[in-house]
Amino acid sequence: MKKKLKTQYITLLPLPTGANPELLIKRLHSFESRLAEFISGFAGSMYFVYFHIIWFGAWFILNHPAFGIEAFDPFPFGLLTMLVSLEAIFLATFIMINQNRQALVDTVRELEDTQEEQEEEKEQEELEEDVQDIQKDLDDIKNAMAFIQQKISDLEKSPAATSSEKPKS
Repeated sequence: MKKKLKTQYITLLPLPTGANPELLIKRLHSFESRLAEFISGFAGSMYFVYFHIIWFGAWFILNHPAFGIEAFDPFPFGLLTMLVSLEAIFLATFIMINQNRQALVDTVRELEDTQEEQEEEKEQEELEEDVQDIQKDLDDIKNAMAFIQQKISDLEKSPAATSSEKPKS
């Protein structure tokens, strides 16, 4: 009836042996994790798209010779290309950090579920032991009642019991 759960936790983050959910939750709520989650969340929103539309539009307008402003990054926009490349590198890094954070969340949930299953299994075993003890006690009571009934039956059949029952005249 006992089930031994052997789960291996596969994660990219270094977890201490015998990691408990409390330590992992503390790591989840670190400043770096929250910052990476915020940036990844913003990068996946329409506000991010709107920001880039405005940014690129302003960049193109400010660097176009038709507006009479001296271009600080003339076509083919080498500075813009470098900035966008750096942004892509950092966004990819933040997204990977966020994925690692999500893997940590999943690990915490698995550890909590495993811990809960172990507690339930222990409680089930204790209940089964209690039921076995009750069954043993009931069997002892049943045997004692059978013994008492046998003694009563033996006493009723004994000659001393039959002679004492006859009235004297």
